[in-house]
Amino acid sequence: GKFDGILGVLGGLSVLRALHKSGYVTRHPIELINWTNEEGSRFSPPMMCSGVFAGVFTEEDVLEKRDRAGIRFGDELDTIGYRGAEPCGRHPLTAYFELHIEQGPILEAEDKTIGIVTGIQGARWYEVTVRGKDAHAGSTPMPLRHDALLASAKMIEAVSLVAKEHSPSAVGTVGLLENRPNSSNVVPGEVFFTIDIRDPDDAVVLKMEQDLMQRLQQIAENGGVTIEVVQIWDAPAVHFDQQCVNMVEEAAAEGNYPARRIVSGPGHDAGYVARVAPTAMIFVPCKDGLSHNEEESITKAHAEAGANVLLEAVLKADQFFNPSE
Repeated sequence: GKFDGILGVLGGLSVLRALHKSGYVTRHPIELINWTNEEGSRFSPPMMCSGVFAGVFTEEDVLEKRDRAGIRFGDELDTIGYRGAEPCGRHPLTAYFELHIEQGPILEAEDKTIGIVTGIQGARWYEVTVRGKDAHAGSTPMPLRHDALLASAKMIEAVSLVAKEHSPSAVGTVGLLENRPNSSNVVPGEVFFTIDIRDPDDAVVLKMEQDLMQRLQQIAENGGVTIEVVQIWDAPAVHFDQQCVNMVEEAAAEGNYPARRIVSGPGHDAGYVARVAPTAMIFVPCKDGLSHNEEESITKAHAEAGANVLLEAVLKADQFFNPSE
């Protein structure tokens, strides 16, 4: 989208420009970070580079990651000139703040300008391969079919059902699907799809996983197909630093911005950075709660409010934390 991630980078740049223009000298050095591959859409897992910074992944493993076409992540970094000389994570952070659109409908629905993000819900991603047997659509009787796509359709429905059964906050999504051989007159022999499950409570995520895996296996047996499930990402729920969260809350109050505390549904680089530095996030509303969509939109007033809160939170952290830390 036009603002997912970009708002945070440009908001941080605005903070640096404001400090420079005013001549204000902070006690700490202020650094703007534009993380690479936060989404994890082409190269998995997501938040790959903040994960290296936080020690969740090794740099060597990440550089060897390949996309579906077999292209190596490290080679692509070289191609676009994003391979820096300094080893990732060498220097510490005293505190970290990230500005972002909400990517959901809550702030807009409640007419709030600022979301004070207290943490990020837990998430697990899986890659699923269902294998049946290619067969002619006209000559293969229904009882003798091993239809991978039919079984996969029931599995996809199971993802939704499991999420609904663990309401109110659980979500489950199948966002990528590949059908093979993908021909109109062939019973599909193989299907690949992804699963994304999330909840603020790690225990709920685990229960969802257990329930879902049992259902997927039963569907496979009933459909005469085999199933292979590979977990490619496990992100436990994140709870941000209380002092940093309070700084965001105070900054919003001082700016007279209507605000509320909120838990992030999507993952963010801040989730990994929180493992190595005091961290908090700031949300602003997005129209109709839409994100990962071409209609993603925010107002100039909300962008300004978010940047102002970011600036004030950074200044509060600069005074609160000892420069030697």
